[in-house]
Amino acid sequence: MEHKIAFLDLANRVAKADGCINTKEKDYIRLFMNEMNISEADYQCQDHRDIKDIIGNLQDEQVKRIFFAEILLLVFADGDYNDDEKQLARKLQELFGLSEETYEAFKDWVVRMDQLKLEGLKIILA
Repeated sequence: MEHKIAFLDLANRVAKADGCINTKEKDYIRLFMNEMNISEADYQCQDHRDIKDIIGNLQDEQVKRIFFAEILLLVFADGDYNDDEKQLARKLQELFGLSEETYEAFKDWVVRMDQLKLEGLKIILA
């Protein structure tokens, strides 16, 4: 449960990086909560903590990569990858010990996922 709360705190922190949480980012956070079976009543956001404190107990490399991938999906959810979000993504990259190659691979994957979603919507709405 600790990892789930840490992830939600991190997601909220990242979503607020540009000063506001837009609808798509809220939807992503709700989806994360649903996937983890956490209700809004059960979750008390602690996103005011430093990122190091939020993720401090993560040791598992796969969990770190999952966190990073999901956070990048959230960052790109609103279609804007601004400087504050880039800075947070880079800080996570550093804290998780991810190489530049790994960072770019995740970022490229996220961009392709976004393009596929748009392509799917075009097909559905045609």
